[in-house]
Amino acid sequence: MQLKLTWRVEGQSDMDLLVSDDQTISETMQILEEKGLLARETVETVKYIKTLRADHQTNVLLTYSEADIYSGDILVIENP
Repeated sequence: MQLKLTWRVEGQSDMDLLVSDDQTISETMQILEEKGLLARETVETVKYIKTLRADHQTNVLLTYSEADIYSGDILVIENP
């Protein structure tokens, strides 16, 4: 199933993305890095992402469904 999510990265504009719920968060981060939308350092160092809907941090190795992330959620990456 496709999810519509907003990604919020410190110092950048929000990004609205369509992703598959069986894709891992880290795979999405890799794609964003390949497109020049995320720094390689961020992809290599960030281990958790914050979901604003549930107000908790989630491991980037999980799929969106495993992390209980749903359409409309806002995911926040805070650079270490």
